[in-house]
Amino acid sequence: MPEDSRDLDKTSVPSDVYFHAPGVASVKWDQASAAVLVEWEGWASGPEFMALLDAGLKALEEHDGSRWLADCRRQKVLNPADQDRADREWLPRALAAGLKRFAVVLPASGLATMNLRERLGKVPNTAMRVGYFTTVDLARAWLAE
Repeated sequence: MPEDSRDLDKTSVPSDVYFHAPGVASVKWDQASAAVLVEWEGWASGPEFMALLDAGLKALEEHDGSRWLADCRRQKVLNPADQDRADREWLPRALAAGLKRFAVVLPASGLATMNLRERLGKVPNTAMRVGYFTTVDLARAWLAE
């Protein structure tokens, strides 16, 4: 009996991938670190940025997770209006969903690093702990503490 074509589609995209836009980023559930893993590949438009954040939130909720690892080494500077929207709309939803630890592998871009630190620095440590790292391995180790 021939395989259902829908089954073939499921095998071509791993089930742990929640978002992937080439040149932008991918979002998946990383079973090894029990965390949402965002791997930046460049710049994101406003809709792409919100879509990847929403995908990560979906992964967090589906896995009853509390950790997020953002590998931002290749992330470019984001539009401040998009960051404001994420702070206003996405962050409260992520905290309500149980996000407790956010590990950031810092971007190569100094301006992107500065923006990330400024934005995440506003989140009270009592709501979510944020750690900044130079490698994914260091970030994973911190998330495992």
